[in-house]
Amino acid sequence: MDTNTCTYDELRYDRACVGLRSNFETAETFLYSLSSDCESCPYGRIASISKSNNQSVRFDTTYKSFWRVIETDGESEYISASDKSGIVCELSPNVGQFGLYELTVNNGSCDFTTIQEPSNLYTSLVVVLGALLCISFGSSLLRTGVVALVKRFRRDNTEPPPDKTSTKRRINSIDTFRGISILFMIFVNDGAGGYAILEHVTWNGLFVGDFVFPCFVWVMGVCIPISLSSQLSHGVSRLSLCCAILKRSVLLFLIGLSLNTLGTDAQLENIRILGVLQRFSIVYLVVALTFALLNRRKPLELENLFLRRISEILALLPQWLIILAILAAHCVITFHLPVPNCPTGYLGPGGRHEDGKYFNCTGGATGYIDKIVLGIDHIYQWPTSSTVYGSGPFDPEGILGCLTTIFQAFLGVQAGMILRYYKNWKDRVARWLLWAAICGTLGAILHFNDFIPANKNLWSLSFVLLTTCFAFLLLTGCYVLIDVTEVWRGGPFRIPGMNALAMYFGHQLCYQIFPFHWRYGLMNTHFSLLIEAVWGAALWTLVAYILHHKRIYITL
Repeated sequence: MDTNTCTYDELRYDRACVGLRSNFETAETFLYSLSSDCESCPYGRIASISKSNNQSVRFDTTYKSFWRVIETDGESEYISASDKSGIVCELSPNVGQFGLYELTVNNGSCDFTTIQEPSNLYTSLVVVLGALLCISFGSSLLRTGVVALVKRFRRDNTEPPPDKTSTKRRINSIDTFRGISILFMIFVNDGAGGYAILEHVTWNGLFVGDFVFPCFVWVMGVCIPISLSSQLSHGVSRLSLCCAILKRSVLLFLIGLSLNTLGTDAQLENIRILGVLQRFSIVYLVVALTFALLNRRKPLELENLFLRRISEILALLPQWLIILAILAAHCVITFHLPVPNCPTGYLGPGGRHEDGKYFNCTGGATGYIDKIVLGIDHIYQWPTSSTVYGSGPFDPEGILGCLTTIFQAFLGVQAGMILRYYKNWKDRVARWLLWAAICGTLGAILHFNDFIPANKNLWSLSFVLLTTCFAFLLLTGCYVLIDVTEVWRGGPFRIPGMNALAMYFGHQLCYQIFPFHWRYGLMNTHFSLLIEAVWGAALWTLVAYILHHKRIYITL
């Protein structure tokens, strides 16, 4: 269409309009574009540019784009980035959402001009986030002040203050940690306001949404020593514990399998077998059974000062050997399993990656095992890599990734053992921070040196280490603020965290129905999408508080 008809009102968020004009006298030229999100991909043809046909093109502004204007026959839909023939000009324009621009092709050069300045991408996010923080902290301070006044007027000076060390207190920071994870998961599943940085990265790297699932896995591991150690110390038989663990794992798997059929006709030939809850069930089964069978009934007591300081590690030593063997098996399979027509150890997204040389190799050994064991019809059909790279089905919760997820859950078990072995908050915090430093350093070395890039789809080792580092830091912060200094009660996250399973089930079942989900008008701005996503998370927070008030908790 003509450039003059491309107006601000016709655009939506993360879109810009570019008018294409040509003063090129001798031949027709073509505009090719490459998104920075598509690593090692070829340039894709966007439109022809000629003097006789002025037109405009809408561009996605989510990621930086690289353009080439090429004098060619225009028959090639994709051209390799290494092919420099016929280039009239190359440019990397700075285009923003709702911006209007014009690209003019001259003989041997190009001019790029801004007709209308774009809007700021993050204004809506800052406004909404600021409002939420003000509401949250304001209500927290008000509640704290009211409680303090009530205690002041009711205090009996003759009654000694309660001895907090003599009673076993619930660690509220764990509930808060879990609540942060579940509410942000709901927010991300509801679209995260359309902000790519708040969702999942396409392949390698980390966005905010990529931390949610691993945090759930890790905190599940934290809770295993807390729950099972108590039962072991009270004489519950290991057989009974194993039966309960098996029952819970089977139920989680079946529920996850059922949720996979929502919105479908449940055709048995193509039901997706694995998923989020299924991975939880497999990981919980392995890690919890290992702990129930091998952990001591009483805490390890050592006389040597140095050994006593690492007693929580020594107590898990037999389990560490098993988990490290599982991790080693993952590495051997990932980097040494022969995959037909693919390079051994390939970790790429396939499709157009590497100019399409490994088109059917998505995920290397990870994708290959799922296709062989589960069948291509029983894995996830619409991965993020397919949209960007044009690759086929791939399951981000596949079989091989379960092995590194087991390792991540066990790192959570190690954090839980620190809670069990050390009662002084300084000992706990120091050890959590040390583990955070170790995991963060190793993960950064693997990722930034391209040994093993951080990748949620593959659940790579560097991904496990970096997200575990974040989990240690987040729990430490929550613990100091909530359980140590008591300057924060954990609201509004603590209560949803006490009923996380109900939040997950409910959100999955009510994902596309009113009042949890709605649309008004075109919903073509980040602000409108952000309000809708925040509304969904807030409504489920309200549901959690109602369930808590009625003492209703859903567990397996």
